[in-house]
Amino acid sequence: MVEFIKGYKVKYKILTPVHIGTGEELSPFDYVIVDNMFHRISADELISSLSDEQLRMFYSYIRVNNITSLRSLIVANFKSEKFSKYSVRVLPGVANKYRENLNNINNQLLISPFIRTPDSFKPYIPGSSIKGAIRTAIIDDIVRGKKYEKKYKPQGANWELFAMEAVEIVSSGEKKQERASISRDPFRTLKISDVFIDNEVMLIGEVLNAKVNKAKGRLDTIGIQMIKEVVSGYLNLGKPVEFEGEIRIDEFLPRVKRKDMYYGVSMPIDKDFIIKTCNYFYSQELRREMEFYEFAVDMHDIISKMKTLFNVKQNECLIRVGRFSGVYAVTINEYRNPANKKWGTTRNLFDGRYPMGWIKIEFLEEIRD
Repeated sequence: MVEFIKGYKVKYKILTPVHIGTGEELSPFDYVIVDNMFHRISADELISSLSDEQLRMFYSYIRVNNITSLRSLIVANFKSEKFSKYSVRVLPGVANKYRENLNNINNQLLISPFIRTPDSFKPYIPGSSIKGAIRTAIIDDIVRGKKYEKKYKPQGANWELFAMEAVEIVSSGEKKQERASISRDPFRTLKISDVFIDNEVMLIGEVLNAKVNKAKGRLDTIGIQMIKEVVSGYLNLGKPVEFEGEIRIDEFLPRVKRKDMYYGVSMPIDKDFIIKTCNYFYSQELRREMEFYEFAVDMHDIISKMKTLFNVKQNECLIRVGRFSGVYAVTINEYRNPANKKWGTTRNLFDGRYPMGWIKIEFLEEIRD
Protein backbone atom coordinates (compact mmCIF):
# COMPACT_ATOMS: atom_id res chain seq x y z
CA MET A 1 0.00 0.00 0.00
CA VAL A 2 1.35 3.42 -0.96
CA GLU A 3 1.69 5.86 1.93
CA PHE A 4 0.63 9.42 1.06
CA ILE A 5 0.86 10.96 4.53
CA LYS A 6 4.37 12.03 5.44
CA GLY A 7 5.20 12.63 9.09
CA TYR A 8 8.13 14.62 10.43
CA LYS A 9 9.58 14.81 13.88
CA VAL A 10 10.36 18.49 14.47
CA LYS A 11 12.15 20.49 17.12
CA TYR A 12 10.69 23.83 18.20
CA LYS A 13 13.36 26.24 19.41
CA ILE A 14 11.76 29.02 21.46
CA LEU A 15 13.86 32.10 20.69
CA THR A 16 11.95 34.86 22.50
CA PRO A 17 9.13 34.88 25.09
CA VAL A 18 5.81 33.57 23.75
CA HIS A 19 2.36 34.30 25.17
CA ILE A 20 -0.71 32.39 24.04
CA GLY A 21 -3.59 33.26 26.32
CA THR A 22 -6.93 31.73 27.15
CA GLY A 23 -8.99 34.91 27.10
CA GLU A 24 -9.34 34.85 30.87
CA GLU A 25 -7.64 37.07 33.43
CA LEU A 26 -6.78 35.98 36.95
CA SER A 27 -7.35 38.24 39.95
CA PRO A 28 -5.82 37.86 43.45
CA PHE A 29 -8.81 35.64 44.30
CA ASP A 30 -7.40 33.11 41.82
CA TYR A 31 -3.73 33.26 42.78
CA VAL A 32 -1.16 34.32 45.35
CA ILE A 33 2.48 35.29 44.97
CA VAL A 34 4.85 34.07 47.68
CA ASP A 35 8.65 34.32 47.51
CA ASN A 36 8.60 35.37 43.84
CA MET A 37 6.47 32.36 42.94
CA PHE A 38 2.97 32.58 41.46
CA HIS A 39 0.54 29.92 42.71
CA ARG A 40 -2.76 29.25 40.95
CA ILE A 41 -5.00 28.43 43.89
CA SER A 42 -7.84 26.01 44.33
CA ALA A 43 -10.23 28.57 45.82
CA ASP A 44 -12.98 26.08 46.72
CA GLU A 45 -10.59 23.92 48.71
CA LEU A 46 -9.06 26.91 50.46
CA ILE A 47 -12.48 28.30 51.47
CA SER A 48 -13.59 24.86 52.67
CA SER A 49 -10.58 24.73 54.98
CA LEU A 50 -11.50 27.97 56.80
CA SER A 51 -12.67 27.83 60.40
CA ASP A 52 -16.20 28.91 61.33
CA GLU A 53 -14.91 32.29 62.49
CA GLN A 54 -12.91 32.78 59.30
CA LEU A 55 -15.92 31.82 57.18
CA ARG A 56 -18.03 34.36 59.05
CA MET A 57 -15.43 37.02 58.27
CA PHE A 58 -15.21 35.83 54.65
CA TYR A 59 -18.94 36.24 54.01
CA SER A 60 -19.11 39.53 55.86
CA TYR A 61 -16.35 40.90 53.59
CA ILE A 62 -18.34 39.75 50.56
CA ARG A 63 -21.52 41.47 51.80
CA VAL A 64 -19.81 44.83 52.13
CA ASN A 65 -17.59 44.29 49.07
CA ASN A 66 -14.41 44.59 51.13
CA ILE A 67 -12.02 43.48 48.39
CA THR A 68 -8.74 44.18 50.16
CA SER A 69 -9.71 42.22 53.30
CA LEU A 70 -10.79 39.27 51.12
CA ARG A 71 -7.40 39.32 49.41
CA SER A 72 -5.61 39.39 52.76
CA LEU A 73 -7.71 36.53 54.12
CA ILE A 74 -6.80 34.35 51.13
CA VAL A 75 -3.09 35.11 51.45
CA ALA A 76 -3.09 34.47 55.21
CA ASN A 77 -4.64 31.01 54.80
CA PHE A 78 -2.81 29.87 51.68
CA LYS A 79 -0.65 26.74 51.98
CA SER A 80 1.18 25.80 48.78
CA GLU A 81 1.24 22.06 49.55
CA LYS A 82 -2.56 22.01 49.88
CA PHE A 83 -4.02 24.67 47.62
CA SER A 84 -1.60 25.25 44.72
CA LYS A 85 -2.72 23.83 41.35
CA TYR A 86 0.62 24.81 39.80
CA SER A 87 3.35 27.36 40.39
CA VAL A 88 5.36 29.63 38.08
CA ARG A 89 8.38 31.86 38.65
CA VAL A 90 7.59 35.59 38.76
CA LEU A 91 9.87 38.47 37.82
CA PRO A 92 10.76 40.65 40.86
CA GLY A 93 8.96 43.68 39.44
CA VAL A 94 5.64 41.82 39.34
CA ALA A 95 6.17 40.35 42.81
CA ASN A 96 6.85 43.83 44.18
CA LYS A 97 3.78 45.26 42.45
CA TYR A 98 1.68 42.47 43.97
CA ARG A 99 2.94 43.19 47.50
CA GLU A 100 2.57 46.95 47.14
CA ASN A 101 -0.95 46.84 45.68
CA LEU A 102 -2.57 43.93 47.49
CA ASN A 103 -4.46 46.44 49.64
CA ASN A 104 -5.04 48.89 46.79
CA ILE A 105 -8.61 48.49 45.59
CA ASN A 106 -7.84 50.53 42.46
CA ASN A 107 -5.34 47.96 41.17
CA GLN A 108 -6.98 44.72 40.07
CA LEU A 109 -3.59 42.97 39.69
CA LEU A 110 -4.88 40.97 36.74
CA ILE A 111 -2.65 38.30 35.21
CA SER A 112 -3.21 36.66 31.82
CA PRO A 113 -2.34 32.94 32.10
CA PHE A 114 -0.82 30.80 29.36
CA ILE A 115 -3.03 28.14 27.80
CA ARG A 116 -2.87 24.84 29.73
CA THR A 117 -4.58 21.48 29.68
CA PRO A 118 -7.75 21.53 31.84
CA ASP A 119 -6.87 18.42 33.83
CA SER A 120 -3.13 18.48 34.54
CA PHE A 121 -2.55 22.22 33.90
CA LYS A 122 0.32 21.45 31.54
CA PRO A 123 1.22 24.45 29.34
CA TYR A 124 1.27 23.92 25.59
CA ILE A 125 1.51 25.75 22.27
CA PRO A 126 -1.52 24.73 20.17
CA GLY A 127 -0.72 23.15 16.83
CA SER A 128 -3.33 25.50 15.36
CA SER A 129 -1.16 28.51 16.33
CA ILE A 130 1.83 27.06 14.50
CA LYS A 131 -0.31 26.13 11.51
CA GLY A 132 -1.71 29.68 11.41
CA ALA A 133 1.80 31.14 11.24
CA ILE A 134 2.73 28.79 8.39
CA ARG A 135 -0.54 29.53 6.59
CA THR A 136 0.09 33.28 6.72
CA ALA A 137 3.51 32.84 5.09
CA ILE A 138 2.17 30.58 2.34
CA ILE A 139 -0.79 32.83 1.52
CA ASP A 140 1.56 35.82 1.37
CA ASP A 141 3.65 33.84 -1.12
CA ILE A 142 0.53 33.07 -3.17
CA VAL A 143 -0.51 36.71 -3.29
CA ARG A 144 3.00 37.77 -4.34
CA GLY A 145 2.91 35.06 -7.00
CA LYS A 146 0.00 36.78 -8.70
CA LYS A 147 2.08 39.93 -9.17
CA TYR A 148 5.68 38.75 -9.35
CA GLU A 149 7.50 35.78 -10.83
CA LYS A 150 7.17 32.78 -8.52
CA LYS A 151 10.45 32.03 -6.84
CA TYR A 152 9.32 29.00 -4.83
CA LYS A 153 6.68 27.51 -7.08
CA PRO A 154 6.62 23.70 -6.51
CA GLN A 155 7.28 21.61 -9.61
CA GLY A 156 4.27 20.25 -11.48
CA ALA A 157 1.78 22.25 -9.42
CA ASN A 158 -1.48 23.69 -10.60
CA TRP A 159 -0.47 27.00 -9.09
CA GLU A 160 -3.37 29.17 -10.19
CA LEU A 161 -5.95 26.68 -8.92
CA PHE A 162 -4.03 26.26 -5.69
CA ALA A 163 -3.93 30.03 -5.21
CA MET A 164 -7.67 30.31 -5.78
CA GLU A 165 -8.44 27.51 -3.35
CA ALA A 166 -6.04 28.63 -0.61
CA VAL A 167 -7.37 32.15 -0.46
CA GLU A 168 -9.92 33.94 -2.58
CA ILE A 169 -9.26 37.68 -2.76
CA VAL A 170 -12.63 39.35 -3.22
CA SER A 171 -13.14 43.01 -4.00
CA SER A 172 -15.75 45.44 -2.83
CA GLY A 173 -14.91 48.85 -4.22
CA GLU A 174 -11.39 49.59 -3.07
CA LYS A 175 -11.61 47.22 -0.10
CA LYS A 176 -10.09 43.76 -0.31
CA GLN A 177 -10.43 40.91 2.12
CA GLU A 178 -9.32 37.30 2.41
CA ARG A 179 -11.91 34.55 2.30
CA ALA A 180 -10.84 30.94 2.63
CA SER A 181 -12.68 28.17 0.80
CA ILE A 182 -13.09 25.58 3.55
CA SER A 183 -14.19 22.66 1.39
CA ARG A 184 -11.17 23.02 -0.91
CA ASP A 185 -8.70 24.50 1.57
CA PRO A 186 -5.22 23.02 0.83
CA PHE A 187 -4.26 23.53 4.46
CA ARG A 188 -6.46 20.59 5.37
CA THR A 189 -3.46 18.53 4.32
CA LEU A 190 -1.36 19.98 7.14
CA LYS A 191 -1.68 18.41 10.61
CA ILE A 192 0.39 19.84 13.46
CA SER A 193 0.44 18.42 16.97
CA ASP A 194 0.28 20.54 20.11
CA VAL A 195 3.66 21.27 21.71
CA PHE A 196 3.78 20.55 25.42
CA ILE A 197 6.03 22.80 27.49
CA ASP A 198 7.99 22.14 30.68
CA ASN A 199 6.59 24.24 33.51
CA GLU A 200 10.14 25.14 34.60
CA VAL A 201 10.56 27.55 31.66
CA MET A 202 7.26 29.36 32.27
CA LEU A 203 7.59 32.90 33.60
CA ILE A 204 5.30 35.76 34.62
CA GLY A 205 6.28 39.35 33.90
CA GLU A 206 5.09 42.64 32.47
CA VAL A 207 4.69 43.41 28.79
CA LEU A 208 5.44 47.07 28.07
CA ASN A 209 4.59 49.08 25.00
CA ALA A 210 7.75 50.70 23.63
CA LYS A 211 8.57 53.46 21.17
CA VAL A 212 12.00 54.58 19.98
CA ASN A 213 13.03 58.03 21.17
CA LYS A 214 15.50 58.99 18.44
CA ALA A 215 16.51 62.23 20.14
CA LYS A 216 17.65 60.37 23.26
CA GLY A 217 18.74 57.20 21.46
CA ARG A 218 16.71 54.87 23.62
CA LEU A 219 13.36 53.16 24.11
CA ASP A 220 10.55 54.90 25.95
CA THR A 221 8.13 52.45 27.52
CA ILE A 222 4.53 53.03 28.49
CA GLY A 223 3.71 51.39 31.79
CA ILE A 224 0.15 50.26 31.06
CA GLN A 225 -0.19 47.24 33.31
CA MET A 226 -0.12 44.04 31.23
CA ILE A 227 1.05 41.07 33.26
CA LYS A 228 1.41 37.91 31.19
CA GLU A 229 2.53 34.33 31.64
CA VAL A 230 4.98 33.33 28.91
CA VAL A 231 7.19 30.53 27.72
CA SER A 232 10.72 31.83 28.19
CA GLY A 233 12.95 31.97 25.13
CA TYR A 234 16.67 31.58 24.63
CA LEU A 235 16.99 35.37 24.43
CA ASN A 236 15.71 36.09 27.95
CA LEU A 237 16.63 32.80 29.64
CA GLY A 238 20.18 32.64 28.31
CA LYS A 239 20.02 28.96 27.33
CA PRO A 240 18.22 26.80 24.75
CA VAL A 241 14.48 26.21 25.23
CA GLU A 242 13.54 23.33 22.93
CA PHE A 243 10.62 20.92 22.59
CA GLU A 244 9.72 18.26 20.06
CA GLY A 245 6.51 17.74 18.13
CA GLU A 246 5.15 16.32 14.89
CA ILE A 247 4.06 17.76 11.57
CA ARG A 248 2.14 15.51 9.17
CA ILE A 249 1.40 16.32 5.56
CA ASP A 250 -1.17 14.51 3.41
CA GLU A 251 0.47 14.57 0.00
CA PHE A 252 -2.51 13.05 -1.78
CA LEU A 253 -5.93 14.43 -0.95
CA PRO A 254 -7.81 13.42 -4.12
CA ARG A 255 -10.17 15.72 -5.96
CA VAL A 256 -13.68 14.28 -6.02
CA LYS A 257 -16.62 15.80 -7.89
CA ARG A 258 -19.97 15.75 -6.10
CA LYS A 259 -22.98 17.65 -7.43
CA ASP A 260 -20.85 19.92 -9.62
CA MET A 261 -18.55 20.74 -6.70
CA TYR A 262 -14.93 19.58 -6.45
CA TYR A 263 -13.58 18.47 -3.09
CA GLY A 264 -9.95 17.85 -2.32
CA VAL A 265 -7.01 20.04 -3.26
CA SER A 266 -5.10 20.75 -6.44
CA MET A 267 -1.60 20.72 -5.01
CA PRO A 268 0.14 19.22 -1.96
CA ILE A 269 2.07 21.30 0.55
CA ASP A 270 5.51 19.80 1.19
CA LYS A 271 8.23 20.35 3.78
CA ASP A 272 10.56 22.33 1.51
CA PHE A 273 7.74 24.65 0.45
CA ILE A 274 6.92 25.36 4.12
CA ILE A 275 10.55 26.11 4.93
CA LYS A 276 11.09 28.42 1.94
CA THR A 277 7.88 30.42 2.30
CA CYS A 278 8.23 30.83 6.07
CA ASN A 279 11.83 31.96 5.81
CA TYR A 280 10.98 34.47 3.09
CA PHE A 281 7.99 35.97 4.94
CA TYR A 282 9.46 36.05 8.45
CA SER A 283 12.91 37.22 7.32
CA GLN A 284 11.15 40.38 6.13
CA GLU A 285 9.46 40.73 9.50
CA LEU A 286 12.82 40.20 11.24
CA ARG A 287 14.41 42.89 9.07
CA ARG A 288 11.66 45.32 10.05
CA GLU A 289 12.20 44.42 13.68
CA MET A 290 15.93 45.16 13.44
CA GLU A 291 15.31 48.45 11.66
CA PHE A 292 12.75 49.52 14.26
CA TYR A 293 15.41 49.48 17.02
CA GLU A 294 18.19 51.03 14.92
CA PHE A 295 18.28 54.29 16.91
CA ALA A 296 17.66 52.67 20.33
CA VAL A 297 21.17 52.17 21.71
CA ASP A 298 19.81 50.32 24.74
CA MET A 299 18.45 47.59 22.41
CA HIS A 300 21.61 47.03 20.38
CA ASP A 301 22.79 44.14 22.59
CA ILE A 302 19.42 42.41 22.18
CA ILE A 303 19.47 42.89 18.40
CA SER A 304 23.05 41.58 18.20
CA LYS A 305 22.00 38.39 20.00
CA MET A 306 18.93 38.04 17.80
CA LYS A 307 21.05 38.18 14.62
CA THR A 308 23.01 35.17 15.86
CA LEU A 309 20.06 33.23 17.29
CA PHE A 310 17.82 33.74 14.28
CA ASN A 311 20.28 32.45 11.71
CA VAL A 312 18.61 29.45 10.04
CA LYS A 313 20.35 26.32 8.80
CA GLN A 314 19.22 23.65 6.38
CA ASN A 315 15.80 22.20 7.30
CA GLU A 316 15.05 25.15 9.61
CA CYS A 317 12.56 27.99 9.33
CA LEU A 318 11.38 30.93 11.41
CA ILE A 319 7.80 31.63 12.47
CA ARG A 320 6.17 34.07 14.86
CA VAL A 321 3.21 33.09 17.02
CA GLY A 322 1.02 34.25 19.87
CA ARG A 323 -0.02 37.57 21.30
CA PHE A 324 2.23 40.59 20.66
CA SER A 325 3.73 39.02 17.53
CA GLY A 326 3.19 42.34 15.79
CA VAL A 327 0.79 43.37 13.08
CA TYR A 328 3.28 42.72 10.27
CA ALA A 329 3.67 39.06 11.23
CA VAL A 330 -0.04 38.28 11.05
CA THR A 331 -1.11 40.17 7.93
CA ILE A 332 -0.47 39.75 4.22
CA ASN A 333 2.12 42.16 2.81
CA GLU A 334 0.32 42.92 -0.46
CA TYR A 335 -2.99 43.79 1.27
CA ARG A 336 -1.72 45.57 4.35
CA ASN A 337 -3.36 49.00 4.35
CA PRO A 338 -3.41 50.63 7.78
CA ALA A 339 -5.95 53.39 8.34
CA ASN A 340 -4.03 54.78 11.31
CA LYS A 341 -0.68 56.36 10.42
CA LYS A 342 0.67 55.33 13.83
CA TRP A 343 -0.02 51.67 13.04
CA GLY A 344 3.11 49.61 13.62
CA THR A 345 5.10 52.46 15.21
CA THR A 346 5.37 50.79 18.63
CA ARG A 347 6.32 47.34 19.90
CA ASN A 348 5.26 45.28 22.91
CA LEU A 349 8.26 43.91 24.78
CA PHE A 350 8.40 41.38 27.60
CA ASP A 351 10.07 42.96 30.63
CA GLY A 352 10.49 46.07 28.48
CA ARG A 353 13.36 44.43 26.54
CA TYR A 354 12.46 41.27 24.69
CA PRO A 355 10.49 40.99 21.41
CA MET A 356 7.86 38.28 21.56
CA GLY A 357 6.66 35.26 19.63
CA TRP A 358 9.74 34.08 17.70
CA ILE A 359 10.21 30.34 17.20
CA LYS A 360 12.54 28.34 14.98
CA ILE A 361 11.31 25.01 13.56
CA GLU A 362 13.85 22.33 12.71
CA PHE A 363 12.67 19.33 10.68
CA LEU A 364 14.60 16.43 12.24
CA GLU A 365 13.58 13.22 10.50
CA GLU A 366 10.78 11.58 8.64
CA ILE A 367 8.50 9.41 10.76
CA ARG A 368 7.83 5.89 9.55
CA ASP A 369 4.61 4.53 11.08
